[in-house]
Amino acid sequence: MKNTIGLLSLTLCAPVMAQDQGFFEDSTTDLLLRNYYFNRDFRDPGAPKSNVNEWAQGFILKFNSGYTPGVVGFGVDAIAMLGVKLDSSRPASGSELLPVHADGRAADNFSRAGVAAKARFSATEIKVGELMPDVPVLRYDDGRLLPQTFRGAMLVSKEIDGLGVQAGQ
Repeated sequence: MKNTIGLLSLTLCAPVMAQDQGFFEDSTTDLLLRNYYFNRDFRDPGAPKSNVNEWAQGFILKFNSGYTPGVVGFGVDAIAMLGVKLDSSRPASGSELLPVHADGRAADNFSRAGVAAKARFSATEIKVGELMPDVPVLRYDDGRLLPQTFRGAMLVSKEIDGLGVQAGQ
């Protein structure tokens, strides 16, 4: 529902809020495959390495549910990420594309997964868990093989037309 409804209207007209399709009907799932090649040639004779050269494949699976029907709707957002080394060697590792073991060898693969629980009341939404915020003061970095995520809580309220309030931890 895109119109702002006051608290009094919610208590008197709660069945109107049930117009959303539902938890599964409004859900989306996206799979992104990202192939990343990094090559840097150091021409400085004093550099610790002559070059850094790595190649990797990334898999990013995102699931965003809809909300359960009712005055307060509940949902879940999930992300699972996998990075796979395609080419790297001990002398050429260190691009920060792949994690590096203590012996200087790049990891063959690495992964991470996270879930955020969410709730919505009227035009206010709160999420707690693994977040990918894109707000004026904080934006996740998507410039490498796998995107950056944050753990915490985020509240977004658009109860008043033309005014958005965002808070997070």
